[in-house]
This record gives sequence, structure tokens and C-alpha cells, in this order.
Amino acid sequence: MAQTFEVVTTRRAFEDIYRNMEWWADHHSVSQAIEFEETVVRQIATLAEMPERFGFAYENGNFEFELRQMPVGLGNRPSYRAIYTVRNGEVVVFAVRRATEDIFTG
Repeated sequence: MAQTFEVVTTRRAFEDIYRNMEWWADHHSVSQAIEFEETVVRQIATLAEMPERFGFAYENGNFEFELRQMPVGLGNRPSYRAIYTVRNGEVVVFAVRRATEDIFTG
């Protein structure tokens, strides 16, 4: 049986989700903003199983631990990425950023 990890979403990652949710509300609709938030939270929760299935983040070489990224968001080609690490039975999600945002520095 596969190991199940505890998923810990940092305050910063939640702030990122809500900042992006506000953008969706301003540029699309409130209902799409709510759908965005619910979808991203649900996608992040799937990291509890096989979190290593996603590749390394662009920033991986800038940290003393592995940094991975998972595409998240709406549609078939999500334009956001959850940035996380796997350690001691936990998946720690540090940030949720648009793929076009600056490099994550921690």
C-alpha cells in the first residue's frame, strides 16, 4: 500500500490562493473566483498521495532541499503552480503562483 502524506499549506500559500482568487473575481466573475479557490485547494489535497509524481520547480537549485511544482488552476492546462517540498511524511506547500510570476525565493 502506498504511503499517505500529510499536506500542510502555509499561510503564504493560502494568501497566494486568495490573492489570485481576487484577481479572478475582478477579471472574470465571483463564481469563477470561488471555483478557482475550490479547485486549487482540492488539487493540492491530492499531494497526499504520490507527491513525487511532479517534477522539480525552476527554483529547486536555490534551496538546500528539493522543491517541486504541481500545475494547479482551472481548465486542462492550469496556469498556476503549487510550490512544495516533501519531508518527514509531510508535503509542505509554500506558494501558489502564476506560472509567469517571478522566481519563488522563499
